[in-house]
Amino acid sequence: MAGSITVKDVARVADVSVGTVSRVFNNHQNVTTEIRQRVLKAATELGYAGPGRGALERSRWSPDVRLRENSRVLKEVGFIYYSSVHEHIVTSNPFWSHILYGVEAETRKSNIKVTYRAIGEIVHAPDLLLTTLSEMKLGGILLVGPAEPRTISLIKSLKLPVVLVDNYVPGLAVDAVLGDNFEGARSAVDYLISEGHTKIAFIGGVISPGPRPINTIYTIERRAAGYRTALLDAGLSVNYDLYEAGDLTLEGGYIACKRLLSRYEQVPFSALFCANDATAIGAMKALREAGLRIPEDVSLIGFDDIEMVEHLSPPLTTVRVNKEALGYIAVKSLLTRALDMDAVSVTSMLDVELVKRESVIPYVS
Repeated sequence: MAGSITVKDVARVADVSVGTVSRVFNNHQNVTTEIRQRVLKAATELGYAGPGRGALERSRWSPDVRLRENSRVLKEVGFIYYSSVHEHIVTSNPFWSHILYGVEAETRKSNIKVTYRAIGEIVHAPDLLLTTLSEMKLGGILLVGPAEPRTISLIKSLKLPVVLVDNYVPGLAVDAVLGDNFEGARSAVDYLISEGHTKIAFIGGVISPGPRPINTIYTIERRAAGYRTALLDAGLSVNYDLYEAGDLTLEGGYIACKRLLSRYEQVPFSALFCANDATAIGAMKALREAGLRIPEDVSLIGFDDIEMVEHLSPPLTTVRVNKEALGYIAVKSLLTRALDMDAVSVTSMLDVELVKRESVIPYVS
């Protein structure tokens, strides 16, 4: 009986055109995830064995279109933001807003609705958090920002597809998408060293107490690790008197840089690497108030390449993160996870790029 099933039968059961069925069987990209799943489900139920069967069999192993019993169609996803350090208004923030743009651009292709929600005010009330997210009737969750392990585990208990965006937790089985923070930082400090700088200060994020400063946010600690590795690989020591903590804001960068400058006569530096652009902008203000010129007295590098930094005076050298790509790759990861909730967790790391502008010049003793 299975051999008598035709493409028209599959189209009728899936409630699509014969042409759509053909595009699905040939793995064309101009088909929404929902339609693709409907066609594959209909073909499987009917036992279709005609032309296109080979493509159908291959598609079962493709992570983009794999059909499993526990797969689900995503109609609405949550852009859920949380930071353990401080809350942002995502839609006006020059970093997170571009990730949101990337998410929205990708979800439009599959007619998926995106709902934004910050959870900072309820994250420490587990029952309220779970109730709030459950009532949103989401098909999947993009958990954006440096959420802590306990928050991630709690949200995973909802049994929804979850992808971390710009975050990673070692040892926790959950999909994640983030930039290559370590290599980006190392390339920035390598550049300063190649320009003759050997006394290079660093301003990071909030740190945990211990024998050496460790950033509480994973992505920022990877940037700190890149800073340290570049120094050590060049035969330079890591001087923690040139290492300051901040809160990744303009004001935090200003205050942290003031602390560095309070030791400047005893521990001078010719370059400063900041864990993000906001910190670098704040540091720029503190350096100028101290009468130091950028880059003549202190070369300066940031991280993220938010829009405003190329318009500073001087334009800021920084590490560019493709923020929109973080968003749309996170959506692709979420769609893949929805198709197979039992698959091994995958971390996607995006390349970053050092953008050289006028805030760095060679060191002259």
